[in-house]
Amino acid sequence: MFWKRTIPAIIVGAVGVIMLLSWFIPHAPFGELEIHATQWYDIIASFAMILGALNLLKLQGRKIVKRQKGWPYSLAAVSAFFMTLAFGFLIKGGYFPVLIDAGDNPEAVYTKISEVTAISLEEVRNLYSYPSANGERIIMQKAVVSKRQAQRTIDELETLGATVSMGELKWGSHVQGQNTYYRWVFYSFFTPLSATMFALLAFFVASASYRAFKIRNAEATVLLLSGIFIMLGRVPLGAYLTAWTQKIPWLSWLHLPTIQEWLYQYPNAAGARAIMIGIGLGIVGTSLRVILGIEKSFMGGD
Repeated sequence: MFWKRTIPAIIVGAVGVIMLLSWFIPHAPFGELEIHATQWYDIIASFAMILGALNLLKLQGRKIVKRQKGWPYSLAAVSAFFMTLAFGFLIKGGYFPVLIDAGDNPEAVYTKISEVTAISLEEVRNLYSYPSANGERIIMQKAVVSKRQAQRTIDELETLGATVSMGELKWGSHVQGQNTYYRWVFYSFFTPLSATMFALLAFFVASASYRAFKIRNAEATVLLLSGIFIMLGRVPLGAYLTAWTQKIPWLSWLHLPTIQEWLYQYPNAAGARAIMIGIGLGIVGTSLRVILGIEKSFMGGD
């Protein structure tokens, strides 16, 4: 019990007090504690992600092995996990042609680059007018994904008389690169699936709004009216219906977009700040309980 409960409570309390002092003592070593604490947070979060990934494989793998209900979806999840992992650590992609000189037929080269990269012909000309520090004119990082595709584009440009070399993104930067397999997976699979999920959630939000907007008391009436003003003020229909108020100066405040903006700027802002103040007080109270050893739920206690 001493090692499982008392020692962790002492460590948490000591760290909490030290971090609290760092906000009031801007001198070394306290002034740099926030940076070090952030680094420790990143390290712990990385291990937590690893544990989460292993837990995902364990749960979904069990469903696949036992052929439980919905196991094909689990198979898709595990396959997507390993595919993304491979594109992040094993198969980088990120090859692209680098135009060094446009040769004797620059317009044909510019046109080909515009076709490959979907950049306008005028923009390609402007890019070629300003060489980079190492003399390379255009780095076409939106052109291709694989080395074979990059080489095919290079061959086509060299046929037109251009001088082209092969460029390659470094490991690490390929995660943010524009023409890598990792980004292809993200934008071709994850983004459409996320958009689909949020599109479906819109129907649930509409259903919940209908139930919440039922007039039962004064508060529900205010909520209903505010919701109507916000929705109508956000769409062109609201501005169209109340456009006549703009012709009468003393009625201009009845313009629905104006009412909607006022609701956002004042009542909504006041409510949001009140909620944030409440959250801040809750954080202070919980932090003090943890530092003083009163709150021990994070250790599995009551």
